[in-house]
Amino acid sequence: MATQTAAPPLAVRRQPPTWPSDLSSGLMLIAFAIVPISFVLLAMAGGGSLIVVPVQHFYIVSAVSLLAALVAGVLAVTTVQLGLYRVLFLCLGYMSMAAIFAVHGLTTPGILVPNLFARFAGSAVAISAYLSLAVPGVFFAASYAPGVPRLERRLPFWPAGWLVLFVVAGLVAYGAIAIKTWVLAQLPLSIPPYSTALAVASVGLYFVAALRQARSYGVTRLESQGLLIVSFVLLAEAVVAMVMYPVWSWGWWYYHLLMLAATAVAVRALLAERVRGRSFRSIVESALQLEISVDAEQVDFDAVAALVAAVEVKDRETQGHNHRVAELCVQIGRELGMTSTELRSLARSGLLHDVGKLGIPDAILHKHGPLDQTEWVVMKTHPEIGLKILQRCGHFKRELLAVLYHHERIDGSGYPHGLAGDAIPIEARVVAVADTYDVLISDRPYRSARTVEEARAIVESEAGTHLDPRLVATLLKVVSRSGLKV
Repeated sequence: MATQTAAPPLAVRRQPPTWPSDLSSGLMLIAFAIVPISFVLLAMAGGGSLIVVPVQHFYIVSAVSLLAALVAGVLAVTTVQLGLYRVLFLCLGYMSMAAIFAVHGLTTPGILVPNLFARFAGSAVAISAYLSLAVPGVFFAASYAPGVPRLERRLPFWPAGWLVLFVVAGLVAYGAIAIKTWVLAQLPLSIPPYSTALAVASVGLYFVAALRQARSYGVTRLESQGLLIVSFVLLAEAVVAMVMYPVWSWGWWYYHLLMLAATAVAVRALLAERVRGRSFRSIVESALQLEISVDAEQVDFDAVAALVAAVEVKDRETQGHNHRVAELCVQIGRELGMTSTELRSLARSGLLHDVGKLGIPDAILHKHGPLDQTEWVVMKTHPEIGLKILQRCGHFKRELLAVLYHHERIDGSGYPHGLAGDAIPIEARVVAVADTYDVLISDRPYRSARTVEEARAIVESEAGTHLDPRLVATLLKVVSRSGLKV
């Protein structure tokens, strides 16, 4: 029989970079050029005439708050799906903007509270205006802080629940104090130099977020990324307009319109792709470049990089196998809706699943032909050897389970402990499916690679006995979408 050539390795299909649409380009022009020029014109006019219409002010503020709340709601759902602090900080930013700016509207003179300008140096309505931009700026800048991605790989996500409760409690307390008491009105935060310092800090925070987002945009040129830049810049400009122009003047109203535009642009960034059928999770991942990368997991963890290199030096016949298995594991996990923390664990599990082969003698590992019974006994010790190696590193948790149990079988006939069904950890079951498929389509010392059709038939035949049937179906879906013939 003629030797069959190996099927091409599974590749993650990435969308090619696209240039921004006319809308995105036009909004950038407005944010970076037209709005600053308009500031000069308004300043020459002294801010323009006064337009004192409290009810209309309440309406426009409410519109901004509702849009910010909509963005926060979408990001909240996505945060649960992804389990990333970066998305959580963005969510909290828009949540705090919605809540504090709503207080700004409710404390408009004549709505729920009397006019306190004449009695105190500041007022709840003015202080709320400054804080509605300053507090979100802190969260947005935190989301783009350089060390956050690396910390996310090491920090558990469960403390995020306490952070959310703390922020929500703080916002509720702030609203109650602002609406029911005169405490805030006695603070001078809305008058110079305090207001100026708060405004300068806010502008700086927004431009930090915009510049960090611009790096992602420069790589992929996605419209959603460009729209987020526009949103941050418009918010920074809203702060400037708020400080520059007198209350109730045209310029003062202008800052409200800039906030309305900024939140509308953020909604557009989320909903435009949603209309085209993309999930909010994929939209946010693309906009913030949050997709889990096997290469990044290997580079960021020195222990992973060293162990993968050692395995490939030890077993040259399987070079690239660990990386391909890791890529498959991540794609299967994404299809199952796993969080980013779980996907990272899967990536590392795939990279390290055969690390125990470092302890297998070369004569057995490189043998051309089937192993005899004694040799199989030795080969079957590699999961436990891998566990001992990773335990010494001290950086791994769920990965230990994948390495130890990836040769267990659904019907209980696997090794080393004969676990069955759901008793096998999900990471190990995912690795088992990915490992089986890649081994089948790869050349090995004891046989040539199977065709993709043959690999499909074998994997399907083992569903429910050796492999988890749900994960087999997911694997075939991933492989089909990758462009391979199945």
